[in-house]
Amino acid sequence: MSTLQERIENAELLAKVVPVEEAVKHVTDGNTVAISGFTKSGEPKTFFPALARHLAETAPHSRITLLSGASLSDDVEGPMAPFIRKRGPYMSSAISRKLIHSGEMDFTDVHLSAFARNLMYGFYGDIDVAVVEVSRIREDGSVVLTSSVGVSAEALSRARKVILEVNTAVPDYTGFHDIVVPAVHPKVGWPLPLVNVRDRIGTPYVEFDHSKVVAVVESRTPDHPVPFKAASETDRRIAQNVIDFLLQCRSQFGWGKRLPPIQSGVGNVANAIIGELYASPFQKIRFWTEVFQDGMLRYVEDDAKFENASATAVSFSAEGRRRFMELFERCRDKLVLRPMWLSNSPEIISRLFVIAMNTPIEVDIYGHVNSTHIDGSRIVNGLGGSGDFFRNAYLSIVHTPSTRPLKDGRIVSCVMPYVRHIDHTEHDIKCVVTEHGYALNMDIRSPKRRAVDIIEKCAHPHFRPLLHAYLNMAGAGDEPRATDMKALESWWRDYDEACRNFPKGG
Repeated sequence: MSTLQERIENAELLAKVVPVEEAVKHVTDGNTVAISGFTKSGEPKTFFPALARHLAETAPHSRITLLSGASLSDDVEGPMAPFIRKRGPYMSSAISRKLIHSGEMDFTDVHLSAFARNLMYGFYGDIDVAVVEVSRIREDGSVVLTSSVGVSAEALSRARKVILEVNTAVPDYTGFHDIVVPAVHPKVGWPLPLVNVRDRIGTPYVEFDHSKVVAVVESRTPDHPVPFKAASETDRRIAQNVIDFLLQCRSQFGWGKRLPPIQSGVGNVANAIIGELYASPFQKIRFWTEVFQDGMLRYVEDDAKFENASATAVSFSAEGRRRFMELFERCRDKLVLRPMWLSNSPEIISRLFVIAMNTPIEVDIYGHVNSTHIDGSRIVNGLGGSGDFFRNAYLSIVHTPSTRPLKDGRIVSCVMPYVRHIDHTEHDIKCVVTEHGYALNMDIRSPKRRAVDIIEKCAHPHFRPLLHAYLNMAGAGDEPRATDMKALESWWRDYDEACRNFPKGG
């Protein structure tokens, strides 16, 4: 879309343009590398595959520590995964997942609002190299990022060496960003003067010591598209139940036609909810979220339906990307991209009365939530920002299908007697939603009464008798747990049989 010379206004940094095969030599065994990228957007799409090739050919035993904002695309992380010894704070790579489970890669799952601050505090040690995708290098050496912010500003601030990847295949994102770097002790972290979704409190570019730049490379690769499936009937029923709950809140709490700002996680259920929200009577909707995605694009064209959005990344399917390009200038006016410590700031989430909505792996009858681990031990991705939002939200809504299929043909319940890994306790969840209905945790009542509600309103009817049987077996107490091992073994046998005999078309 532009030439490299047009995108690099600083003569000193223009002189540092090198082939990517030269730039990768700055990363060596044992380095800690912090990179741009959040939910497969704004990542170094040229540098990292080239680094993987370089290490495979010249130093196959090398291992690095990799820090990013959130997940990277398979095209970027997949080739590098065998050379990563430590990884944080979030990933979605099948290869990385396999290495984590085998013990060959150390992975730390961190709340995203905390991770960026921890990086600045030095909790993860020194940053040897930062590799950041940018859309423009300004005359003074500051940079304009692309489709995500994540930890890019922190990486540029903390790294000893910086490599800039100038992407000429994407538009110039000047005007999209609001960059603020967190304070570091003993400096005082002043209250953030942000009271509306549209407010800007920083700069539209990242300022850093550009003398640290050791190489500049060109990229001509746009963001890899994120696959989205069409909403299923289950997705639509979940979405409608979420809207019904919000309409109940409107009546109960006197919202009128204006919702508090919305945070929506990524995925098919989230997109279905955003679609149903568009058809609701709510007007002038605002998003305070992590990722601006496909379902939100239709809002941009409708001034009656949409006001503003704030995120740390845009992430689209191929069709969504095409539509975003058509609406690019309008999005520049309506959308702000911020560092993830700011998009996920507990202070701001609480102040703006954000409504948080995210999809877990499973919930239990008391309202505890597992967002990260299958069977309690196998990591899927990480909790990302769901903890930031659930803990601090005005309303926290966890939405999930009541069942999910396994590869062996069994259908398992997503409402369980207990989750085998707890990411979010029942204290942080106000509403549980499935395609069958919703159950609330907003008033004063015992966990056992809440459990009956979740079973009756959210669990699949096929599994309800078993869940009631567990609750009865658990006995007395505030939040009872069954401890009789023989009774538990019998219950799990019955549960496994129920999973195998799940009614077809059920």
